[in-house]
Amino acid sequence: MTLSIRSPKADEMARRLAKTRGVSITRAVETALEAELKRHPRRESPSEIARQILARRGIVIVPGQPPVPQSAYHDLDHDLIGEDD
Repeated sequence: MTLSIRSPKADEMARRLAKTRGVSITRAVETALEAELKRHPRRESPSEIARQILARRGIVIVPGQPPVPQSAYHDLDHDLIGEDD
């Protein structure tokens, strides 16, 4: 696989980081990207967040299942805005 750095600034920073750490440019880029991904984990979609909140309430969404009960929406609204029951 190939990663091509076309930005002179990015190239210079990658080389400087590699030299500072005493590693290859590839390893310097890998560790920098790994650190950044740990700092900013994947953001969940609204559907994923709703599914997690509903699961905490004991409601599991299954394809083809009837709609979620109205009471779940009340709980969901409060969870999303940070209010207690």
